[in-house]
Amino acid sequence: MARTARTQDAIVCGTDFSVPARQAADVAAAMAAAAGLPLLLVHAVPPAAGRQAGRATRAVMAAARADLQAEAARLSGRKGAVAIAVAEGHPDEVLAAQAAECHARVIVVASIGTRATARHRMGSVSERTAQGAPVPTLVIRDAAPFKAWLAGTRPLEVLAGFDFSIAAEGALAFVQFLRGLAPCDVTVGCVREMAAPEDRGPTNSAGTDGLEARLRAAVDGLLDGEGTAASLLVGRGPADFTLMDMAAAQRADVVVLGAHQQRGLAAWWTRSVSRSLLHHAAVSVATVPVRQTLARLPRVPAVRRVLAATDFSVLGNRAVAHALALAPAGSTVRVVHVVHPLALAGGAFESAPGESPRHLRHMQACERRLRTAVPAETRNGAVTTEVGIIEHESPAIGITEEAARMAADLIVMGTQGRTALGRVVLGSVAHAVLTESDRPVFLVKSPSH
Repeated sequence: MARTARTQDAIVCGTDFSVPARQAADVAAAMAAAAGLPLLLVHAVPPAAGRQAGRATRAVMAAARADLQAEAARLSGRKGAVAIAVAEGHPDEVLAAQAAECHARVIVVASIGTRATARHRMGSVSERTAQGAPVPTLVIRDAAPFKAWLAGTRPLEVLAGFDFSIAAEGALAFVQFLRGLAPCDVTVGCVREMAAPEDRGPTNSAGTDGLEARLRAAVDGLLDGEGTAASLLVGRGPADFTLMDMAAAQRADVVVLGAHQQRGLAAWWTRSVSRSLLHHAAVSVATVPVRQTLARLPRVPAVRRVLAATDFSVLGNRAVAHALALAPAGSTVRVVHVVHPLALAGGAFESAPGESPRHLRHMQACERRLRTAVPAETRNGAVTTEVGIIEHESPAIGITEEAARMAADLIVMGTQGRTALGRVVLGSVAHAVLTESDRPVFLVKSPSH
C-alpha cells in the first residue's frame, strides 16, 4: 500500500471521518508535532460479501482514500509529515497491523465505533484495538484537555495505575513519553487489591504504611525528575472501580495502565482492569501492552523473581525445592498455594460467599502449612523466600495472575506427566498455566517419570 510520507515510529490515528474521530486526529497530529514524529492516518474498509464484493470494495476504498486525503490536507498545516493508509479489513485488526509495520509509538482512536459481524469479539473498535494492538493505545473520550495541554496552556492530569508488575512498568514508561511532549501532573494510583497480600493490611502501629513505602521506591526508580513530580494515591476495593473513583477525585484527563491482553481461558476467568476501564471509565484511557514491555527487556534474561506453586503434595513441595535450587543468590522465591474463595478445612465449602470465620481459619492454616513447605536449610540463605495464599476459583488462573503481578521471571510447579487424553479427562493445572502464561514455566515431574 502506497503511503504519502515516512511513517517509521509514527503516531497512528484511526479515523472513520466522524466528529469524534476528527477530534482524535487533532490530538494525534499535535502529539506527532510535539514529538517530532510523522502522523499516519488510517481508515479501514470492512470486508464485503457477495458476487460483486470486489468491485464494491474497490469503489468504497477509492472514496475513502479521497476522504482520507482531505483529512490529511486539513492537518497538513501542522508541523510534521502526514501519511495516509487505506486497507480492507476490520478496523482494530487493520490498526494493529499498520502499527506493527511502522513500529508506531502509539495508536490514537476516538471512543466510538462498533463491529457488526457477530463472529468477532464484543466491544467497541477502540476496546478491541487496545486489546490486540502491539503498541500503546490512547482512547480519546474528550479531546479538549489534550489540545490545551499540547498548546501549552495547562498540564495534562494523568493517573497511572500501578501494581509492581512489568505491565505497570510499561505504563510508567508511557507516562514518561507523555511528559516528554509537555508538562504533566502525574498521580500514581495503587489499589491494595492489586498489591501483594502482605501489603494489603491496615497501617501498622508505627504509623507507616509498607505499601506506600514500596510504591514510592518503585515510582522514584521508574519516573525520572523531568516534568512534574508524581504524587501517590492508595485505595481499597475492586481495582477497576477504585481507579475510576481515583480518576474522578483527581479530575484526571487520562488513566494510563498496563494491559496483559489476555485471550482464551484467561480472558474468560480474569476480571481485566484495563478492559473494564476502557468500557466504563468517563475519561480517556491509555493502555500499554505487556508484550511490548517484555520485548524491551535484555536479550539474556536475569532471574530475579521466581514463583513456586504447591498443592501440598509431595510433588508440589518438590517443585518448591527445585525453585530454591534454581534461584540465584540475591533473588526472591515466592511460594504460593491457591485456595478456593469458599474452601473450608477437610475439603468442604461454604454455601455462600462473604465473610466467613471458618474460611479465614482455613486460610491461616494453609499459610502455616505453606511455611513448612520451604526447606529449613534454605530459609536463611542468599535467596529471599516469601509465602502467599491466593484466593481464586481456578488454580491455574490464580497462579498466572500472581506471576504477572510479581513480574516473575520463572514459574516452577509440579506435574504428574499425564498423557494428552488423561489431561483432557482429568484436567491439568500445569497444562493450563503453560497455555495461559506468557512466562517461562519449569515443570517438575515425579521420579517415576
